[in-house]
Amino acid sequence: MHSIQLSRRHFLSGMTGVGAILPATAITAGSTQAASSRRPLVVTSKTNPLVREEITTAAWDLMQAGGSAMDAAEKATNISERDPRDATVGYGGDPNEDGFLQLDACVMNGADNNNIGAVAAIENIKTPSSIARLVMERTDHWLLVGRGALRFAKMHGFPEENLLTDEARQHWLEWKETLSNRDYYFPPRDPSEPEGGTINVLTLDQNGDLAGATSTVGHHFKLVGRVGDSPIIGAGLYVDNAVGAAGATGHGEECVKNCGSFFVVERMREGLTPQDACEAFCQRVSQRNNERPMFNLKLVALDKQGRYGCCSLRGREARDGSQATGSSAGLGFAVHDEQGHRAEPGAAILPALTQAELDALPWR
Repeated sequence: MHSIQLSRRHFLSGMTGVGAILPATAITAGSTQAASSRRPLVVTSKTNPLVREEITTAAWDLMQAGGSAMDAAEKATNISERDPRDATVGYGGDPNEDGFLQLDACVMNGADNNNIGAVAAIENIKTPSSIARLVMERTDHWLLVGRGALRFAKMHGFPEENLLTDEARQHWLEWKETLSNRDYYFPPRDPSEPEGGTINVLTLDQNGDLAGATSTVGHHFKLVGRVGDSPIIGAGLYVDNAVGAAGATGHGEECVKNCGSFFVVERMREGLTPQDACEAFCQRVSQRNNERPMFNLKLVALDKQGRYGCCSLRGREARDGSQATGSSAGLGFAVHDEQGHRAEPGAAILPALTQAELDALPWR
């Protein structure tokens, strides 16, 4: 097995050019955002103001000191995974419908022949993105799930830990109590809503190498065993070291159906800017759902030239009932370059779902 120079995993991650119209050398500027050669550069989907600056700063500082894009993406993602203030990633995240956490993550390293690794439905491990990297570097597989993923993590010295905080347990309890008016649970007076979402970290280091990591708890209170797009290469994350990188958050099932991150990278290969490529994907999904998708998706992207972009399928309604925009609505993204950390507004191609529409949907 190890005498074969191209493993199945490398073969899958190397199929980047299949179906492409133009070679990577044909990439040109296609929007008002000027191409930049400034390195290093960090882009993240994370909008939670409690963690986003620490995430991008950690990645940028590491690469500024000469570290690799892959090391930076993993370290930055670990910050979100370990921080209980983020209810959508790792420790302190909202559990599944039975009240315990199952986590998903993947990584992709452009400098290592676009190598890949992932874990899904892993329990009791705070930093699933680090286990995904171990799968990439220490096995000839690309994805481990459930008990197998946990055993692999423990084999490499990662301790089992209780990931359910009191705050997350209370959030789960609020959800359980409001499921039905035909049971014996009384609803809370003021049910809360988590802030944030799946984390994507996309990095471009001083050598011009790209990497990415994606990590999530999945849908809040999901069915036990559910796996979305986050650990699926080409859906929740895709990196091509010659072109760019993209990551997705939102309704994962739809992203898998449309190969979201792969689609965005391929459109960049054909000449679109990251912003235009993200918008093209959202338009595609909208068209496939009769222009009325009852869910949201967000794509972030970064190309080899240092350009970046972000687009959401739907906007999000502000507390006063108006259409909210930017990172305050969870639509935007964050960037860190030589000018420091900043939030960027992103774009949305459709208005927010109405309250009546939201009330008719499963919790997402």
